[in-house]
Amino acid sequence: MGWSITQFRGEEIIEIAVQMEQAGKLFYEKASQVVADARLQEVLIFLAQEEDKHIQDFTKLGEKLHYHFLPGESYAGEYEDYVRSLVNSHIFNVNQVEDLVKEAKSDKDILQLALSFEKDSIILFQEFKNMGNQAAQEIIEELINEERGHIKRIGAMLKDM
Repeated sequence: MGWSITQFRGEEIIEIAVQMEQAGKLFYEKASQVVADARLQEVLIFLAQEEDKHIQDFTKLGEKLHYHFLPGESYAGEYEDYVRSLVNSHIFNVNQVEDLVKEAKSDKDILQLALSFEKDSIILFQEFKNMGNQAAQEIIEELINEERGHIKRIGAMLKDM
């Protein structure tokens, strides 16, 4: 990726967020086809629809973003390295989703992957929120709250297994 976090344009943040959400949607769609539990399948289909909604939300948000961000750094590029690490270590990469689904040995594994995805997404969205203007912060906070709701739902299902 050829970007700089301190010179991010709104479009670049949106591109990263949309790619994450597309990977999540693909994971939930693929996983819904292989799980044994009908209730879990229903939840995964719901989560795929939620990710699709987030893709649309982020696309609309891209038109409103104005970023003026100067991170406190110990060395030049420290914050960029941090965010790049978050993006690169995000559990879902579109190219790896099918492999993750195939490697999952149980419905519980699928749920744990979903939980990791939602947690990773919140961490990244929080960083994007910190860099945004007021309008962007409010919208991203709504998306973060939706992800928190997903975590609660996934956690409840894990608890029942």
